[in-house]
Amino acid sequence: MGKKGKGKGNKLAKMSEEERARYLQMRADQEEETRRRKMQLIALYMKNKLKREDAFCRLNMAKINQEWRSILRQVKIQDLRREIIDVELFFKEALKRKDQVIQRLIGDINSTEDMYANLQQSHMENIDKIIGELIYLK
Repeated sequence: MGKKGKGKGNKLAKMSEEERARYLQMRADQEEETRRRKMQLIALYMKNKLKREDAFCRLNMAKINQEWRSILRQVKIQDLRREIIDVELFFKEALKRKDQVIQRLIGDINSTEDMYANLQQSHMENIDKIIGELIYLK
């Protein structure tokens, strides 16, 4: 490596002022081109990295949304199960009340039928008495 450095120094020393200026200008242009290419590569790398990150972001967002919807569905299922239990209890109580009303009405019908039978019997006895008195008076 020492030879290279020494060779460059000798190379510049052997050049005329104009050649040295052209050589240094050429070296500066090469370095500028290298720096520009390096910046382009970095920009391209960052652009590609940003695309990948954006794709991963969309994928992760989709996964998060899917999990969130799953959680919301589970909560909704629990709410609906509680609501079903409440509705079931309400209808059981309503059915029990209606059964009580039906039983009471059946009891009323039975007592009314008994009263009807008694009244019919009494009416028939009264009719028989009236017929008996009419026959006796004739």
